[in-house]
Amino acid sequence: MPLEHPRVTLPKNLAETLKRLEDAELVTLFREVTVEIERRGVMKPVNAVAAPQTVPAAKAQARQSKNLGAPDDLPAGKANLIKASYSAGMKPSSIARMFRLSQSVINRVLGLPAK
Repeated sequence: MPLEHPRVTLPKNLAETLKRLEDAELVTLFREVTVEIERRGVMKPVNAVAAPQTVPAAKAQARQSKNLGAPDDLPAGKANLIKASYSAGMKPSSIARMFRLSQSVINRVLGLPAK
């Protein structure tokens, strides 16, 4: 007889419970929920929803991102985690330490002006 896992029940006041999580816990929760959603195929990935670009449009977008200073080698998932961390209330310097990136990279991802 296979072992059954107990059913997990979420609190009725989930929003209030989430407010009590520390920043690192919230980022971990976000990352794991995103992985599980992708595994189940509940939501289409963002890249699959967007219409495919033509080659000239893709080149123009690459030029635009270089002009804006967006890091090309930063994965989209990590950029999303950086944005989620910032919107959760973390300071850019804390995010930079957590992801072991420079503060200028964090500011470029967030679209913040340079000091």
